[in-house]
Amino acid sequence: MASEGMTNPNWNGAPTQLAVSDSVMMPQTPNGSLVIGYLNRSKLNNEGTLTLTSGGSFPVDLDVSPLLRTFYILVGNWQANNLTLTNTSEQLDTPILVEAFGPGIPGVTPANLQINVALQLAVAQAAQTISKPNWMMLRLTGNQSATLATLAIVGGPLVDGNNAYVIALNSISDTGPPTQNEPPAGYYATTTDNSYEFKFNWTSATIFVVNMSSQTATPVTVRLLSL
Repeated sequence: MASEGMTNPNWNGAPTQLAVSDSVMMPQTPNGSLVIGYLNRSKLNNEGTLTLTSGGSFPVDLDVSPLLRTFYILVGNWQANNLTLTNTSEQLDTPILVEAFGPGIPGVTPANLQINVALQLAVAQAAQTISKPNWMMLRLTGNQSATLATLAIVGGPLVDGNNAYVIALNSISDTGPPTQNEPPAGYYATTTDNSYEFKFNWTSATIFVVNMSSQTATPVTVRLLSL
């Protein structure tokens, strides 16, 4: 289905609801990881489809299940190319919310993340700072035990073109570091615990963290420690 309307040809990542056949385009993506969140907003049981194109690459269709109030998460590096998202759902009453997250993305204004100061992030809120030139640890803690919480961290050196890390708290399994279990596609780690400690040494680099939990989830507490 071809796009019939461009909702925003200069999309900056701000939350935007796309009607069927509508699109947004980010003229230039970062040359590093960008985190895309998308959500089916239909009140009906309508399966949705979001189609992604970048430059001349073949379009990618993303299924967006109905009646879920949590972000689907896509992490990619589109290498400073453009990025277009189009709602190609079959049923007309299937709006899809899209939002982009990452350092310098103007659609999100991150709070200041201070060392050893606990900061609560509500859903879709972000925080950012510059790391020290030594080992550091970002402690992520859910404010309600047994409630799934999902966070994305962006920063540090690129590894195979990627520098984003998606972590789930109170998940059904323990995967990724420090375990040897393979995490689900798109995730860095999942834990059955209510907290996770992300250790890193990025010299002096930006660290950006965003809460991408479900819309009904309680805030998540983040605390940055210098080791």
